[in-house]
Amino acid sequence: MPQGELVIKRVFANVSADKVFNAWTDPLTMSKWYGPEGMVTTIHEFDLREGGAYRLTMQAPDGSKFPLRGSFREIRRPERLVFSWQWENAAESSPPGAQETLVTIDIRAKGGDVAFTLTHNGFLTPEAVASHNDGWSSMMVKLTSLLAA
Repeated sequence: MPQGELVIKRVFANVSADKVFNAWTDPLTMSKWYGPEGMVTTIHEFDLREGGAYRLTMQAPDGSKFPLRGSFREIRRPERLVFSWQWENAAESSPPGAQETLVTIDIRAKGGDVAFTLTHNGFLTPEAVASHNDGWSSMMVKLTSLLAA
């Protein structure tokens, strides 16, 4: 794995590739699982087309807000989604990984299951990778529950 890259793999059982892809591309569905455990996500903008922008805010139970934005780079239903990812308030708070990074979602149907890979790259520090690993791993728990329902 190259430095500055995070890879998370999962197998989602008894689900279609379309359902997994839709969980990432339908704003209403996405708002139900996107964000680490305990956070509530509000989607402000979601223009699902190559070059289209998105903006959302994850809010922690203590009221802290984590706005982020990006644009869709590649949309290949139902197997691939690529988008840029950047904290919106990076200049103010300088969280780890404040620069623009790239997220690639690969979805492969395997029988009645789906092999899923999330690759998030472009981080400048190991701390940024670790921080985002914690966040994405927590979100994967929520996404798994949603897909199983």
